[in-house]
Amino acid sequence: MTTKTRHIVRASLGADGKLRRSSPSGKIGRPLPRRVNPAKIDSPAAFKPDEDTPILTRRELRELKPVQIEEAPDVASLRRRLRLSQGAFATLFGIPLATVKDWEQGRRTPDAPARAYLRVIAQNPRAVRNALKTAAE
Repeated sequence: MTTKTRHIVRASLGADGKLRRSSPSGKIGRPLPRRVNPAKIDSPAAFKPDEDTPILTRRELRELKPVQIEEAPDVASLRRRLRLSQGAFATLFGIPLATVKDWEQGRRTPDAPARAYLRVIAQNPRAVRNALKTAAE
């Protein structure tokens, strides 16, 4: 897949506070066009909740506790329990094969989202498969 990108523009902050083009020699040129409307950012509408996102009260916010997943499950034993090869495990759960190998051989440890994902796989692999299958359709 190829993507088109525009050329990179060198810029610096002008004395007037605007972002201006600058040449490699350091010459300051015309101002760059704004990509963000500051009036919209500062408006109260920018901070209005969506219909599907309620505003939480302070009490509700205090009750939210972050989940700490300290230990990563043993990927090799999880994989063996599911009777899968490294390649099959990687393919079924959308994890790169090299990552599975690195985890099992101790070269890398799963980060927090991966630890959570592995814990869900360990608890209910069928539900993960069903969720991934419906997401692919």
